[in-house]
Amino acid sequence: MKSNTHLLGGVAAAAIYKVATNLPPDTIQQELTYFGAAVFGSLLPDLCHPGSFIGKKTSFLSKTISKTFGHRTITHSWIMILIVMTLPNWIDWAYEESWSAGLVLGVVSHILLDAATSRGVQLFYPLPIRFRLPLYTKTGSKTENYMATIISLLAAVLMVHIYIVALF
Repeated sequence: MKSNTHLLGGVAAAAIYKVATNLPPDTIQQELTYFGAAVFGSLLPDLCHPGSFIGKKTSFLSKTISKTFGHRTITHSWIMILIVMTLPNWIDWAYEESWSAGLVLGVVSHILLDAATSRGVQLFYPLPIRFRLPLYTKTGSKTENYMATIISLLAAVLMVHIYIVALF
């Protein structure tokens, strides 16, 4: 998937979680931290791809990960999810829970969206088994653009529910 689809997926995943768990809106700072972490997390697994949005920003790290592990392997697996689940434990600050939840949701949304591509992901890395969802598409295709539109509409409806409907 392309970065814009992943960004939308991260926001949508964070909104879905908030609605599904019936969490009320927090302070503005916590909400910005939560959704910002989801956006960051939605890009993070592509550290393994030097041509990706985040790969271009972290060239040396991205090239090193790519040469060592390859694309859609360790950063698209249970190992990455475990890393981002424990990462916030190393940081002690006021919005740790918001950051942690958003980051994990963003990474998981990225992995799921890439599992909806024809190439799939190595979810159980280091096992060389590729995981792909039954319905999948090619990265950059018209179908991906339709998916991105549906995801953005879903995110918009959920944001209205969280921030407007919840007020009444």
